[in-house]
Amino acid sequence: VPLQNAIEPLLVEPPLRILAMVASPSDYDPLDVGREKGRLDSAVAKLTERGLVELTWLDGQTPQDLLDELQRGPWHIFHFIGHGGFDAARGEGVVIFAGEDGSSRRLTGPDLGLLLGDHGPLRLAVLNSCDSARGDAADVFSSTAAALVRRGTPAVVAMQFEITDTAAIEFSRYFYNAIGSGVPVDAAVARARRGVAL
Repeated sequence: VPLQNAIEPLLVEPPLRILAMVASPSDYDPLDVGREKGRLDSAVAKLTERGLVELTWLDGQTPQDLLDELQRGPWHIFHFIGHGGFDAARGEGVVIFAGEDGSSRRLTGPDLGLLLGDHGPLRLAVLNSCDSARGDAADVFSSTAAALVRRGTPAVVAMQFEITDTAAIEFSRYFYNAIGSGVPVDAAVARARRGVAL
């Protein structure tokens, strides 16, 4: 989307602190939580060994769990793994967290933006959830990703469509390797796409 103002670099002193979360509510297709965590751990393992990245897994699956952990920051990246979608009737993106009872709790993009937008150190949200970048053709800001940016998250990487598990692993590996090496987000996404293509 064309912007009126120039984009300013958002520098971070290493280590890059990643807060990762998996939400797998009981009334949705179950995610293999251990496997999902293992994938991301593997993707950043070399960066962690070099002291460039600290990866922390959020224990809970509710929006309140996320809010509580954000207050224990600082966090530079929020990495969400879970279900997502686009509510055509309401014209907005959604991500699926779990409620206190373990069943699904839909959070709209603006609601997630409220949770993340006030966390000053946050530089990036990575949404590994289907349709998290899908919006309405009439409103470019209707996707979950765009709603996060609108609410103050400086950068968001999200999915317009489904991708395979293998592609997700490769994307994360190349993406975080580039980010951990100081490459800007847009260039890191380009590298990760090339890695997936290979």
